[in-house]
Amino acid sequence: MSYETRAYDNEHGDPVVVLVATGTHDVSRLVQMLAHGNCEQFDLSQKVIRQLRRHNAGRAALRLLRDHGGPDFTQAGDNHREEANRG
Repeated sequence: MSYETRAYDNEHGDPVVVLVATGTHDVSRLVQMLAHGNCEQFDLSQKVIRQLRRHNAGRAALRLLRDHGGPDFTQAGDNHREEANRG
């Protein structure tokens, strides 16, 4: 898997964690994981999905997830919770 993480304190002393997933497979796996989490993770997945739809490689990651039996996040919609539960 191609994931990078960084952790540091910001200028106010608050913890910051950065997670970077690289590649079609790893991005699609991360989206799948977030979409099946709790409500905060699901909200984050919706933001990530909207961002992925704006880019060719991001759309390819969403298609890969769909084509391998995961939920179909390739189309815009108000709420994908039902689709996430099917995948």
